[in-house]
Amino acid sequence: MMECVALTGISRQVIRELLANGIRTLEIRSPNNFIALLHSGPGDVIFLTEASGPDVVNGTGGLLARIREIQMVTHKVVQAGADFYEEREAQAARVQLATVGHGRVRGARGFKLGSPTVLEVDAVCYYDAG
Repeated sequence: MMECVALTGISRQVIRELLANGIRTLEIRSPNNFIALLHSGPGDVIFLTEASGPDVVNGTGGLLARIREIQMVTHKVVQAGADFYEEREAQAARVQLATVGHGRVRGARGFKLGSPTVLEVDAVCYYDAG
C-alpha cells in the first residue's frame, strides 16, 4: 500500500496513451488537479483515474505514474474589437509522467476544497497466463 495524490477525471484516451507509450506530458487546467500538482514534485508517484473526484471510492481502479517534471505555465488570451480590448490570464501545469503500473484505491481522504485528494492505493499486478 502507498499514499498517493490523485489526478481525477483524466480521459480514458490519455490513460491508454500513457500505458502504451510509457511516458506522456499532460497539461492540467482543472482546479482540483492543479492543486494536486502544487502538492507534488518530481519523483512522486501519483494515481490517475477517469473517475471524477467525488466518485473515487474504495475499489476504484487507475494508473500509477511517476512525475518526471512539472512546469507551471501562464496562458494569455487577448480579445479585441473596435471599441474594446480585453486581456486575461489562466494558469496551467504541464506534467510529464512515466508509467509505474496499475493501482486500486483502498481508502481516500482529503476531498476538501483547496486540498489535494490523497488516496491509499494498492499496486495491482496483471499477468498474462497465455
